[in-house]
Amino acid sequence: MACVLSSNVIKDMGFHRFPFGRTGMISIPVSFLLAALLLGLLLSVPFWRGVPVGVRICFAALLVFLCLEAVLVGVRFAFGVFDFLPLQRILPIWIAPLAYLSFLALSEPLAGLKAPGAILFGLAITASGLVLLPLPLPGLMDAVIGLSVLSCSFLLARHWLRGPDELSQIPVRLTGRWHQIEAAALATMIATLIVDTAIAFLFARSEEHAAAWLVSLATLALIAALTGFLIWLNLGSTVGRRTPVHPASKEAADAIMEKARAILVEQGLFRDTGLTASRLARRVGVPDRDLSRAINTGKGQSVSQFVNQLRVEEAARLLTSTDDPATQIMENAGFLTRSNFYREFQKHYGMPPGNYRKKMRDAG
Repeated sequence: MACVLSSNVIKDMGFHRFPFGRTGMISIPVSFLLAALLLGLLLSVPFWRGVPVGVRICFAALLVFLCLEAVLVGVRFAFGVFDFLPLQRILPIWIAPLAYLSFLALSEPLAGLKAPGAILFGLAITASGLVLLPLPLPGLMDAVIGLSVLSCSFLLARHWLRGPDELSQIPVRLTGRWHQIEAAALATMIATLIVDTAIAFLFARSEEHAAAWLVSLATLALIAALTGFLIWLNLGSTVGRRTPVHPASKEAADAIMEKARAILVEQGLFRDTGLTASRLARRVGVPDRDLSRAINTGKGQSVSQFVNQLRVEEAARLLTSTDDPATQIMENAGFLTRSNFYREFQKHYGMPPGNYRKKMRDAG
């Protein structure tokens, strides 16, 4: 992504007159190599086993934008075709928000992406309009793209810091791997910002030759890093592979899970809105990874899903045994936000809390 974005700061300045080798660019179509790699990744999306369709759609859209941007960069600098320059300049403004929303889709259902998506895409539309307007403001395009990448990097970092348990829309066995993928995407966005800043600085000093080389070298570095990362992840064949559980470990896993449940219920720990997997693991007396594996083995859930189930069950009990409003019950059960409470309750009981209370009272 780094050089796909940073190449936008290269002004016309004569680069369209020559093939790569005579402009200082490396004499191979590095942007086309990157586009081919991105296209291969795009074609693998339908085979991402265990990943919901909504998440695949988000990542497919992101990869389409990245691939198209890489092709347009190659067409521009390899063949001197500037017909698609306006499109090439605005695509990076959309890539950063798409990256954030794609990873957010791992935590939220598609319906939950409407609000943040509307805000981010609204800002992207506004920013695109600013870039396309013939305003005599030097550095406007660089600033708009940089601000887009910086803000979405912050949002992505905040999401990543919540940990693998936040990725509730995918199977637990995939959360660790996708958390690593998110870290790699975040590092790429930060690198993009650094490269963009460096190229803008070089152009401010009229060092076009050095800027062109930096674009090529950054793209080659991205190709090498992305290739190595994909080989390591082995996305095509192992992203959905389930690690078999040895029968001898099942009893130990059950014991850990039951101890965690007892601590959560007897001490009322599940009501703590600040509860983390690490804190619960310390109470149980096992490493974080052992607790996660035990709950995954016994219930097929993440730690957060395991805790939320207890919270939902407590909320259901309070709905039928008290006249407290749903917002108070939400807090008493340990939910921090109304949206999370309603989503988890609907997922567990198939209806909103108000409907559940009415149904249970009518049945009684």
